[in-house]
Amino acid sequence: MVDDAVDSLSCMEIVIRYDTAYAVCTGAIEGTRYKQSGYPTFFRWEKIPPDTMTAVDCVLGYRSCFLAPGELVRFVFRAKMPGICHVSFAGLRLWDIDRVELSPVAGEHADIVVCASTGNDAASPRAGALRNYPNPFNPSTVLTLVLPSADGRIAGSEVRLDIFSVSGERVRALYAGSLAPGANELVWDGRDDRGAVVPTGVYVGVARTDRGVFKRKMVVVH
Repeated sequence: MVDDAVDSLSCMEIVIRYDTAYAVCTGAIEGTRYKQSGYPTFFRWEKIPPDTMTAVDCVLGYRSCFLAPGELVRFVFRAKMPGICHVSFAGLRLWDIDRVELSPVAGEHADIVVCASTGNDAASPRAGALRNYPNPFNPSTVLTLVLPSADGRIAGSEVRLDIFSVSGERVRALYAGSLAPGANELVWDGRDDRGAVVPTGVYVGVARTDRGVFKRKMVVVH
């Protein structure tokens, strides 16, 4: 993420280092500020074994840029064993609208809490599943709803995806509409229907579809 201490932004190069004992970084996803910039972008990531990941992105075109704040890049991790995975910046470079390099201040390190398996990943994708990453998360997570096809047909399914507290109270109506068979990604920003950030705790995503009901436990940490 980048805060509003910076004005225009065009390019970035971010390098992170992490503890490989508990998790492995499997890739990176282009951040929403680049995706929504309105310009073509150049995005790539590279894993440098054993414990480093780099991500580079740039909006293309003369004096092209976007304004902060917002998400620059999202790194994806896969759990290896329960514990605390320490993640820190090993390098951080940003450029403004004129391609002049700025002097960003790196945020504090992050700790990913890797919990014991809850059994959420046991479902076969062919049978349908609801997953999310990262988990635990802060401030947002990507939910992936895998919808099976109906009798081999490619027709979509009506879907209602809600987020509940463990006490059963609905905190967010996240999506209602039609989705195609296969993997569909939806982002939950960790807020309730009123726009307030939900407190630390366990929440349950419930996707009701024409092909069945799929659930996923998620952990919010602050």
